[in-house]
Amino acid sequence: MLSICVKQETTHYAYVSLNFPSNFVKTGSSFEELVEMMVNGTCNVMGTEEYQIFNSEIEELIESGQYVLGNESFTEEPLSAVTRNDDREWSDIVNWVMQMLIHGESNDMTQNLSLCENESSGITNAAMLNFEQSIYCAGNYGELFNKNFDKKQHSLMNTINDGTAMIYSIPLGDIMPAIDGLTAFNDRDDSDSVLKRVKRDKGKVFRCGVISIVAPIEATSLSVDYCRVLAAALFNGNSEAIEILTFGVNDSIACEALSNKSIDALAGGIVNFQGDVYGGFSYSTPYFFAEDGTENFYAFATRQDDTLFSSFVNAMIISTIHAQEVGITRETSARMPLVSLFGSDFLWAMRDSISYGGNYDELYENNFGSRFDRGRNEVNSHSGPQLLAPVPMM
Repeated sequence: MLSICVKQETTHYAYVSLNFPSNFVKTGSSFEELVEMMVNGTCNVMGTEEYQIFNSEIEELIESGQYVLGNESFTEEPLSAVTRNDDREWSDIVNWVMQMLIHGESNDMTQNLSLCENESSGITNAAMLNFEQSIYCAGNYGELFNKNFDKKQHSLMNTINDGTAMIYSIPLGDIMPAIDGLTAFNDRDDSDSVLKRVKRDKGKVFRCGVISIVAPIEATSLSVDYCRVLAAALFNGNSEAIEILTFGVNDSIACEALSNKSIDALAGGIVNFQGDVYGGFSYSTPYFFAEDGTENFYAFATRQDDTLFSSFVNAMIISTIHAQEVGITRETSARMPLVSLFGSDFLWAMRDSISYGGNYDELYENNFGSRFDRGRNEVNSHSGPQLLAPVPMM
């Protein structure tokens, strides 16, 4: 009889309990207990993190042929640093240190203590920091990884991307908290947020700026489609409640329009250090990667001082990728989860966004047609390299 051992209160437990009858599931409080249960026959299948298996008793049993290690992952466990959204400068510093570590690995920048400066003087803002010091003093991403993990634990997702699928959605997590969470949200003092304006000023439209991407030109129409996805999410499925303003490449007026609130968001912006730290912008998850040999990430830019709307925009971009990952299409958009994180007025936001635009593949093919080689612009099925830092870094 099938008997699956998983650790309590983990995503592994959540997945197994959702997909198997309860009498097939056994729980333990630690990895060590799971190993003991596996060895003594309490269970004949174990669900855990792959890296934990290496250098354990289970690895020896796998190598001797007594057990088999599966080759498919069923849960996502992306790890990240968490900062408070009321301290954007510190959040920028943490983010760009992480980006620099990845940039260092892909550009052969390594630890060099002779260049490590242990003190900084006269630094008054994040833009004045020398982020390369993080590499010189501590090492690049690969060096830090190998310091803490055996090299054979370096899964493909934790390696530098060389041009393969990179469109990726973080797990949605619990996006339907209790009703008291809704009440707390509705009572928040974010009166200047785009979300609160939409709720307050009925009949208004979403003002979306679009930077014209020269090559490929289809990327610009993809940006327009994503603007309409956001309009649909904001206005209960009405993708026409929108005003689109177009800007040229490297047009400083676009950034000024976002800064002075002439537009609510800017599509087609290249994720970069200057816009984030100097410009005071937040960038969404990228929805397009350059196909001209550069390593440019195209995303939505929003104002950093509107953390509520920045989070909303990012969530809607992620929703199109999530839909692709779980097989939800425009026709089956009702399968998308409700989301209460942004208040009761936007419960259907993810369903409305997919109802208009569909999943990522549908949006892409609507603008580019069916293409065999899409480079980085395919959804990463959790099996390919995912690490790449925006260029230019500084």
